Amino acid sequence: MNSQDLKNIANLWFKAFNEQNLDELLSLYDESAQHYSPKLKIREPETNGLI
Repeated sequence: MNSQDLKNIANLWFKAFNEQNLDELLSLYDESAQHYSPKLKIREPETNGLI
């Protein structure tokens, strides 16, 4: 993947985000992607910060 590919993905992400298009936004992530939140880990330690 080159820098232009990464810029294209970023532009698609911003477009989907700004349009509040959750389906399009999520389509940019791998099916096995996980979100980690240090704040969630503090508030709900049992999650280990993963959603």
